[in-house]
Parts: sequence; C-alpha cells; structure tokens
Amino acid sequence: MAVLLALPVCLPLFNSQFFPMHDDTQPSRIFLLAQALLEGQFPVRMVSQLGYGYGYPLYNFYAPLPYYFGALFYLMGFSVISATKIMFMLGIIISAVSIFLLVSSVFDNYSALVSSMFYVYAPYHAVNIYVRGAVGEYFAYGFIPLLVYGLIKILRLDIHKPSQVRIGIISVAIGLSGTILSHNISGMITGYFLIIFLAILIFFRLIYKKNMKPIIFLIIGLVIGLGLASFFFLPAIIENGWTNVASLTKKGSDYKNHFVYLDQLWNSSWGFAGSAIGREDGMSFKIGKLHLLTALLAFGILLVKPKKTTGIGFKLVMTLSIVFFLSIFFMNDVSRYFWSIIPGFSFIQYPWRFLNLTIFSLSVTAGSFFNHLKNKKLLITSITLLFFLILGLNLKYFKPKELLLITDDYYIESENLKYRISKISDEFLSQNIPIPIKEAEVRQSLDNISSSKTSFVKEKDTAADKRYSVTVHNNGEEVATNIAYFPGWRVFLDGKKENFVIRDGFINLNLPIGFHILEFRFTDTPIRIISNTISFFALILLVYVSLFWKGYDICQEKKQ
Repeated sequence: MAVLLALPVCLPLFNSQFFPMHDDTQPSRIFLLAQALLEGQFPVRMVSQLGYGYGYPLYNFYAPLPYYFGALFYLMGFSVISATKIMFMLGIIISAVSIFLLVSSVFDNYSALVSSMFYVYAPYHAVNIYVRGAVGEYFAYGFIPLLVYGLIKILRLDIHKPSQVRIGIISVAIGLSGTILSHNISGMITGYFLIIFLAILIFFRLIYKKNMKPIIFLIIGLVIGLGLASFFFLPAIIENGWTNVASLTKKGSDYKNHFVYLDQLWNSSWGFAGSAIGREDGMSFKIGKLHLLTALLAFGILLVKPKKTTGIGFKLVMTLSIVFFLSIFFMNDVSRYFWSIIPGFSFIQYPWRFLNLTIFSLSVTAGSFFNHLKNKKLLITSITLLFFLILGLNLKYFKPKELLLITDDYYIESENLKYRISKISDEFLSQNIPIPIKEAEVRQSLDNISSSKTSFVKEKDTAADKRYSVTVHNNGEEVATNIAYFPGWRVFLDGKKENFVIRDGFINLNLPIGFHILEFRFTDTPIRIISNTISFFALILLVYVSLFWKGYDICQEKKQ
C-alpha cells in the first residue's frame, strides 16, 4: 500500500521525455558506469571521456550505489534515459518502504502508512528529485529509516527472538552502508548522529547497569556496514588530495553563504534555481506546514499522555525530537561556530541538507499520532482524508520545470561527454590539469596527434586500459598524452614497466626509436586493495549472519 500511495510522485517519469535539473549528468554517469562494467572493472572507479576526455576516477569519490542500479537496467536493454527514470523511481520506492517498515515495527501499519505519506510527499523530497536531481541524497534518504529500524530491533533484544536480532544486525549493516554508498555527505552526517547516540546509550546502560548485549550487536551491525562501504569511502577520504574536491567548499559552495532563515522553513517560494546568499535563493526550503502541525500535535499528545504510547515508541519520538531540533540548529546561522570546528562539516556545503533528518523526524512523529486512534472506521477515514489533503498541498511540487525532447545521444555522445557534460562537474579531475575554457582547448588523444616523428595506432581504449602500436622515428621526443595522472596509472612499453613524468597533471614519457606496444593501465593502489578486501570479508560476514548465525549462545528469549 505504501508503494501504491507513492506512485503519484513518479507520474512525471512515465513518459518518453526527460527534464532539466541542476545536476544534469545522471544518464551520462549511468552510461559510463555500465560501460566500465562491460570492460571488466569492479568495483568501478575510473570512467572514460569525462574530465574533458582525459578520464577520471569518478566512482572513487562519488557515491556509486544508485548508478549501479541504473546501469543494471541499462544493461538489461532499457535506453539510458529510461534507466535513469527507473533509478529515480527506485529511490522513491525505497523511501516509502523503509519508513513503513520502521514505523510499523514500533506502532502499527496505519501509523506507518501515514509516516510513509509524509516522508514521500515532503517538499524537500520534491526538490531533490525534480529540481536538483540529487539522486544520491534522496537514495540515502531511503536508507536512513532502514538503519533506525535495525537499531530498534537490536535494542529490543529483551522481547525479541534471536532471529529478530539477526534481522536488526542485517538492517543496520545495509542501512548504514546504503546511506554511505548513496551519498558521502549524508553518510557523514548520519555518522555523527550515530556516534552521539551510541555514546549516550553506552553511558546510560553503564550507569543503570543494564544489559550490554544490545550494544555489542549494534556495534557488530555498524562494523559490517562500514566494512561493506569501505571499498568506497576509505579511498575517497585518503586519495581526495589528488583532486580539486577542496574547491567544493569555496566560493559559491561555501557553507557560510547558505544558512537558512527560520521563516524559510515554514514557507519559501518554490523555484527551480539554486541556493544563494541571504534570501536570494531560487529554490524552496519549506518543511511542509502539514508536516509540522501534525508532528506538533502528535508530540503534544505524547507529552500529555505518555502512557498511551509504547515504551519504545515514546523513546523513539523523544529521540527524534532531539534530532529535529539539532537539524534545525545546524541549518541556521547560529550554528556557524560549530561548522568551523567539527571535522568535515565544510564538505556538507549546504546547511539545508539537514532537511533530510528534519523530514525524517517529523514523518515518524506525525505517524505516531494515529496510533492513538482506536476506532478503525475513524482511523481509515482520517488517513484517507489526510492522503487527499497531502496530495492537494504537495503533489504540485512533484513535477519538473519542463519536459525536453532529447534522446540518449545528448548524454552519451562522445563530444558531449568530453565537454558539455564535463563542464557540469569537474571537481574530481586531477590537480594541476588546465581547465579548457572552450571546446577547442581540450587536449587530443595520442592517436590524433601522430606526426612525422611518431605515429600512434589505437588498439584498445577503455577507461582503465589503453593500448597503442607506436612507431618512433627520432630519439629524445617527449610524448605528451591526454591521460590525466591519478595514483594507480602504470605505463608499459613492450610488456615492461616504463617510467614517466607528470607535466601539468598529464602523463608524459620518452620513447626509443622503433616499433613498440605502448600500454596504460589503471591499477589499484594499496589503500584500494585493503579497502576492497575489507568489503569482501564484510560481505562474507553479512552472508554468514544472514544464513547461519543463530545467536542462541548470547541471546535470551523472553516474552513481551
């Protein structure tokens, strides 16, 4: 039912056209990841043609999970635009299902249905889908409830069978890894909240001498989750110094320019432009009046009649109320000092990204109100009226600015990729690479610069492996390639490793007279090998917990 009620959000995706968005690279990213998979890369790190045709390790730094889903549908035979739309719809459905799963486990299915409606139809959700095209961010939005669902399963160890605790561990692992692999920044924000929650939880359990087994299980789930995502986030952290990613925290993306005024959370004009300094924003940051009022009503009833709410339900809503106020705090300028001292916060760029947690907190709280309605007819009638009220108030936001008659070629044609698409996002290009101001300044590949002194014939050209037949007529000529250097590139001449130099960020080398086979291979660095290994063993551990772990030796079955 939650999926059916979410379908109106997807309606603009059911047509043959596409639509403009801030990050208009989504189909291209799907196409290039699919191409890299066909070429034998896994996990995919390096993509060809982007970075002005020089190639760069996009998925070494940019969260890849949504694009694996999109690439799967593209490889199944869908057009790249259709695969992108399916990817968009999948993110919406994940959000609807995951929060339903969470709230139904604490309250009931009716409350869960309400929370799902509020979560899916939040105005900021529409911003991420149809304005910003922030696929990674709203995929993470879908995994956060799954993480909390697993956490609650584990903390209710005293009333759960071991099999339920196992589900909790699996949910925590998938929820955390899914959040990180969908959106680095959402993963970091969630991580900070988890650290605070875990510290408080351990403190109180030690003070009141409560069972510490849930802490152990929770840590196991978190460790597996981090392990699953380590193939991505460890290299992303350690190797980002080779890129221009630091530019994301400067000038127009400086967090100091994007704090939100409190009245903008209540009401701000809808638009399809971007975030700006002060009140000149061209996009909306509204939470949703119905979201706020319903959650406030539910919270008030909870305080007045706490005994009418289940123990875990009361604790969940109270905890999320703290998350709500903290998220509001960090969006406002009063938190500026904390942004300057908390490690990594500058990479969040936009304080309004905390809206994801704001909406999550309000949606769960709003759903809890309907747990108090015991008359089934009144309950069904109220939820039905609420659904149509939500549609009337918020469905209008879930549509693009316009529809475009464009084909796949617009996103996958080589010349478009090498300049137009590359200009949208080039922060992961290697440092010192001169950024071309116009298309004519893009450096040509070796097979296009053959001269009377040296000639190149391209034999293989993939993102991570390039091979040329080379005939050199004069000694001493330094060949300038169009391959942007990044750790992992190796050069081989006639099968033997060849030394090279880096000039202006590109691989350059001297070739001896004669005929040769010249090959460039992008290989794993030590940190990538280590992180891949960690993820592999984390996956094995997850499978073991899922299929074989019983937990009877450390769980105690108790009746509720």
